[in-house]
Amino acid sequence: MLLAPLGIDPREVPRATLTAPGLCYSASGDGLPPGVLHLPLHDETLAYFSGRRAYDAGHVHQLVWDGDQWPVLFGTAAAPDLVASAFFWLSGWQEYTTAARDRHARFPHAASLQARLGTTTRPLVDGYREMLAARLRAHGLPTQRQRWGAHDWLLCPTHDIDYLRKWRPGMIYREGVEYFLLNYRHVSVGERVRRLGRFAADFARPGDVYRGAFARMQAEVQQRGGTATYFLKAGATSDQDVDYSLTSRYAQRKLAELKAAGFEIGLHPSYHAHTHARHLQAERDRLVAAAGAPVSVRQHYLRWEAQRTPRLQQQAGFLIDSTLGFAEHEGFRNSTCRPFQLFDIGENAPLDLWEMPLALMESALFNRRMLEGEAAWEATRHILDTCRRFGGACVMLWHNVLWDELDHLGWGAHFLRTLDYAKAEGASITSLKQAMALGEVTGFSPTNRQSTSDN
Repeated sequence: MLLAPLGIDPREVPRATLTAPGLCYSASGDGLPPGVLHLPLHDETLAYFSGRRAYDAGHVHQLVWDGDQWPVLFGTAAAPDLVASAFFWLSGWQEYTTAARDRHARFPHAASLQARLGTTTRPLVDGYREMLAARLRAHGLPTQRQRWGAHDWLLCPTHDIDYLRKWRPGMIYREGVEYFLLNYRHVSVGERVRRLGRFAADFARPGDVYRGAFARMQAEVQQRGGTATYFLKAGATSDQDVDYSLTSRYAQRKLAELKAAGFEIGLHPSYHAHTHARHLQAERDRLVAAAGAPVSVRQHYLRWEAQRTPRLQQQAGFLIDSTLGFAEHEGFRNSTCRPFQLFDIGENAPLDLWEMPLALMESALFNRRMLEGEAAWEATRHILDTCRRFGGACVMLWHNVLWDELDHLGWGAHFLRTLDYAKAEGASITSLKQAMALGEVTGFSPTNRQSTSDN
């Protein structure tokens, strides 16, 4: 995962066959030919990964590179172990060793090592890769940064379609009864009256604002020469799900429009499907019947159990997941803005499943972090600029609630501004599936499982 984006496909070879220039990752550097770069693997590192304990942030070494400090988790200050540090982040090891979960059983940002180190919006693995590339070049090993076709970086717009329409009975009850009659202790009469007036005007407006957003999101991306990934639901297993039918006339029309325009259709499984094989398979089968076999998946509410969810996704036939982002904060949950192969810690082996990491969700900005206007945009631009700097694929999520100015003021403008900025800065705007094809990602195949080695 460190070397493939540099154009290097590593192989395990006997030490006696090493020639210079070369690279060796091993416990001992004894007997290496001159000119071979040795990356030491320390006994303390092996001891840590043989157990199941949380990482002690007091062991971090700060490595100065490119005018900044980069925390490295293993090795020593004189001989930092970039490989083990990258493995820690990419494998999700901290989620494996940290018990903290929120009310939706999600790994919370506040419990993450990134939050403690202040590195949530810095893709440390991609920094490690650049450091390693500089060392390789200094030892006579040429490197090249992976490009995405003709582009240096990507914006991947994705959309979770949690609802096909806004004005359902439950929403009407919320506006007409709950807010107006039951919120009297928290909201003034004047504000409740104003809100009721805005609700009445919105309800009387022709069409449905969520359906309007569904259509406009596609149109805006198409106008900028791009595509996107739409995650649709195919079942409900909880009160956290809104059930809708993929066989309805409206759903069938939208699916046909997306497919005709070259957009990707993925599955957005129900609330409990992240740990339930039958739910996940049944919902995938429904989507297959309605729109063809999906390649990509993103779990509802970003629910993820590291030792179960990816195994179930692989068993169901998915090739790409895009669940791994923080629900409460923009940034890099696995400390990378590039695709990476998911790893099964229990089996000590990579999965035939790739992650397109989620860098930003609009509701994390507006609803969780309570950012508005320029503050939300500055947070977004920082993520975009970071992905551009490291040549990454910037995956962002917007729901089809955009341009609902009653409940989501400014969200639509944020979406358009993001598209325009990315295009102006040279990004290709594309779906997750197309991104993986553009990048010609080494090992991306349903049957080609990459081997790993500590030598």
